[in-house]
Amino acid sequence: MKLIVIGGGCFGTIQTGRLLKAMERGAIDRATVVIVDRNSDPPARKEFGMMKDVEFAKSDWFDYLRAYFQGDGRSAGDQIIPAHIAPHLLFEVAASAIHEGTGRKVEPEPVGKEFNLPFEKEGAGSVRYISAAAWLCPFACIEPDVCPATRGPRSWDLSSLVPKVMGDSVDASIVFKTTHFAWGVGTIPCDLISSSYDSVIGMVNGADSGRIFHVAVATTSNCHGVVGRLKIQ
Repeated sequence: MKLIVIGGGCFGTIQTGRLLKAMERGAIDRATVVIVDRNSDPPARKEFGMMKDVEFAKSDWFDYLRAYFQGDGRSAGDQIIPAHIAPHLLFEVAASAIHEGTGRKVEPEPVGKEFNLPFEKEGAGSVRYISAAAWLCPFACIEPDVCPATRGPRSWDLSSLVPKVMGDSVDASIVFKTTHFAWGVGTIPCDLISSSYDSVIGMVNGADSGRIFHVAVATTSNCHGVVGRLKIQ
């Protein structure tokens, strides 16, 4: 099993340390932590460069993920630990995977919906960053049922809100949800990502060649997320 940490800087170093401690104490199974960073000597190497359970992949994040999902080197249980501050990587990889799998032109288009949340901001590539929090959340919050900020029940879940809001304005909504894996680290199962890409590819390939599709792609936790929309023609 691989635990793929996106970024070997401050956040990636903290996340890797927490994963290794969780393995040490038996909270999670032994796995290889793969730290992906475009630099050959990121800060995480100073901390973990000599550890047997840690590998480093010198690569652009998008290039690494595209090659990972196109290749056959995946293993059961692999997880991705997304960077807290990053482009919408799984949206970009989705566009590439769908293009490769269908031969169609795939391009981003405006999300076209508002989510009525305390925070919404347009980002590069027509994506929209969203958050249910009107406050600054702690880095390693596990998003429990009782919100640590409000001290009341957490009544929101963006992974279910996104498909509901996008509704029939799109042909499909795929959501990659980060869930608490261990010690304040959220992960997304790689099998979920791969099967979601495959489902869209199957939908497109099973239709008339002239049909245009619109697909929402979101990466969310319960409280925060980023949404993009693809036009497939």
